[in-house]
Amino acid sequence: MRIKNIVITAKMPKKYDFAIHFTVLVLLLFGTLMIVSTTVGNASSVLSIIIAFVKQAVFLVVSYTLMVLLANNFTMQKAQKWLVPIFVGLMAAMIATQFFPDVYGSKAWIRIPLGFTQVTLQPSEFVKTFMVVVLAVYVEIYARRNYKWTTVMRIPIIFLLSFILMIFIQKDIGTLAVMLSMVGVCFLIPSHKNLRKPQKILLILICTGIGLLLFLMSEPGMEVVRWFGEKFPYFAHITTRFENAINPFLDPYVGGYQPINGLYGIARGGLQGVGFGESIQKYGYLTQSDNDYILSIVIEELGVFGLGIIVAGYAIIIKRLFYYAFRTKSEGYKVILIGTAMYIFAHFVLNVGGVGGLIPLTGVPLLFISSGGSSMMSIMSAIGISQAIIARIRRQGTIQKKIKYKKEPQN
Repeated sequence: MRIKNIVITAKMPKKYDFAIHFTVLVLLLFGTLMIVSTTVGNASSVLSIIIAFVKQAVFLVVSYTLMVLLANNFTMQKAQKWLVPIFVGLMAAMIATQFFPDVYGSKAWIRIPLGFTQVTLQPSEFVKTFMVVVLAVYVEIYARRNYKWTTVMRIPIIFLLSFILMIFIQKDIGTLAVMLSMVGVCFLIPSHKNLRKPQKILLILICTGIGLLLFLMSEPGMEVVRWFGEKFPYFAHITTRFENAINPFLDPYVGGYQPINGLYGIARGGLQGVGFGESIQKYGYLTQSDNDYILSIVIEELGVFGLGIIVAGYAIIIKRLFYYAFRTKSEGYKVILIGTAMYIFAHFVLNVGGVGGLIPLTGVPLLFISSGGSSMMSIMSAIGISQAIIARIRRQGTIQKKIKYKKEPQN
């Protein structure tokens, strides 16, 4: 069915990638089971468990619908028309977050009361997918034109700086880290000759940033972090997270309480785990057991096997996205496919590294697994857009093969 050139269907487009689709569904099912398990530990009554399950089910349906809708309708031309309205909508939503209470020092959520419960939305989550599409559209537009790099990237830079400002105000460092890593990698993809110099500069900055992070995780670097926290109290929570990453036992009852109990859960699970639903840490020891620290519960209950399901699922999706990125000549398509892969990879590294105490906790969820409707809708939108591109790449490949076959001389 079509409504004003919009395809309305419950089916994925022809030639979509079934491996990605199936893997996403498996991860979502696995994540839902783990959320139900963790909710039992945090629930005050049976009703609260039912409400949590219903909310998760609704977000699943909405997210899947978004994926199918975008998989059947996304094109670069349509995206270009909608960039400005979506940008304005996202900025308005991010400004609105400042009128709601903060969570652990960050004001990044809109709270919608629904009588006996509430729904929270995090507008900055959608910025990640949006910025990948913005870069892809402008790379595609200027791919074969000899414009200066400032002309090619003027609009994406304006959008990016606006979002950076708002995320900075929200004090949501995790989202900022993910977005910048995604945008940085995507900027390195185009082969436009006028982009080569700024790409080299960006690559140097990325390497410098990684080196700086490693330095800040050392004892001398920690002194710099503490000095920064004292001089700029607005970012004092960042100092706490660095200290907890280096040694959470310095403040075991306040700042280090969650990280320590997260590590206890991982240690208790070991190789085999204690069994599904048998976690102890979810009973009040980890207040974010269904979100930031869900990996700790997964390993505690299912051991390395549970971690293996997540790693294998991510690996399959990322591998397939890169496979199609290398098959297409469209640099805009490459940006979206690799940007989506980077989206998943960045979340995995920051979440696993933070829960494992290897890097400061950033508060980013474990995609497809953690609770949170905004992150689920955002990544499913990115998957839907990627599937639309994959279907187009595969159809074009089929057409080219048929044309080549017809032109072959007959004996």
